[in-house]
Amino acid sequence: MDIVKLRELLEEELSKLELVMLNEDFYREYDSLIKALKLSAESSRERGEDTEERLYLAQLKIAEELMREILRLRLHKIVDLAVEGKLEEMTAEERKLYRVLRAFVKGEELQGEGMEEKARGEVEPSPPEISARGPRYAYIVNENLPAIMGPDLREYGPFRGGDLVTIPDEIGVVLVKRGVAVKIRLPQ
Repeated sequence: MDIVKLRELLEEELSKLELVMLNEDFYREYDSLIKALKLSAESSRERGEDTEERLYLAQLKIAEELMREILRLRLHKIVDLAVEGKLEEMTAEERKLYRVLRAFVKGEELQGEGMEEKARGEVEPSPPEISARGPRYAYIVNENLPAIMGPDLREYGPFRGGDLVTIPDEIGVVLVKRGVAVKIRLPQ
């Protein structure tokens, strides 16, 4: 994977209403690209190659921006598919997100499935209390975010791009305004 491949994918994703078919290892390949660019930039810096370091850092920024836009488009399409109850070809990570969204749309609870990957030892924070009187919302986070201190002085996160989270609306509104999350209404 390289920047050219990401740009081609973005153009294809923009031109189609349905999800573009991705290699099952797409997200792992992207992570490898980012790690390689960061390592190359660091290596160039250590060798005193300022111009080379700046080139790698520029490539890194371009790759991250392309991926952010690809993720935004794909997340919108997956949300639409979940609402409509349609299933298209997706990566394993996207299928997990689709199942969670579809369960929310249908008013069901997921049995034995969650967004967290227990094999990695990650623990998802417990969701905040949700009032039964008002509408309930969840947020799909578009990019990796550090932990955030909520108005209730609880820590929420850290979050990974693609996570579906239930957080206080005060935090969610800010994330949506900054373009790093999408708000989803949950069935009551």
